[in-house]
Amino acid sequence: MEPEARDPKAASVRNVVKKIWDGEERRTVLDDVSFDLARGELVVVRGPSGSGKTTLLAIVGAMLSPSSGEVHLDGEATSRLREAHRAEVRRRKVGFVFQDLQLVDGLTAHQNVLLPRVPDGVRPEDETRATALLERFGLASIARSKARGLSGGEKQRVALARALMNDPPLLVLDEPTAHLDDARASSIASELAAVAKDGRAVLVATHDPRLTQSAGVTRVLDLAAGKLVEAS
Repeated sequence: MEPEARDPKAASVRNVVKKIWDGEERRTVLDDVSFDLARGELVVVRGPSGSGKTTLLAIVGAMLSPSSGEVHLDGEATSRLREAHRAEVRRRKVGFVFQDLQLVDGLTAHQNVLLPRVPDGVRPEDETRATALLERFGLASIARSKARGLSGGEKQRVALARALMNDPPLLVLDEPTAHLDDARASSIASELAAVAKDGRAVLVATHDPRLTQSAGVTRVLDLAAGKLVEAS
């Protein structure tokens, strides 16, 4: 029996609208947004604060449901799933690097990387993968160091390794270079391009021109007032 072919699209977004209550008014945060993310792509979503970038990441990554429209992750529809089912799809198919990273300060770098495996129980092969990921990102020497003592660049790479722990088809990052100097920002951009070349899609929200101008970026999607106004 031949193995099932992987969907070449890690994510598909069709006519997504997101409305929220803002006081007594209902405000449109995303307005009829559509695009695809193919495996192997590093795609940047660019826009000013309030343009809807973070909300878009949350919807593509199945953290939020759209008010209308459809989202598919690796061929699986997520828009109408209940939260428990959406969370399970998210855990299997999406790796997140949040703007504040959300590392557990009292755990070591190695333990932080292993966190996505805790719900299922950490197996010996998970320990091996965590070690390999830390080595990949040049973190082997600080694997047993507590997260609270790491530098900003080290924390960013630990969060990236953790996001890859479950080998997801989609990696989502919110402002990954916001607090890094030029050398570290360039390093992160190169690492994200390499992650995409591994055969997954990488979606990044940023207003950092150092990242949008990186040679490894496949496309830039511009958001303004919740609308996708340009794709390059």
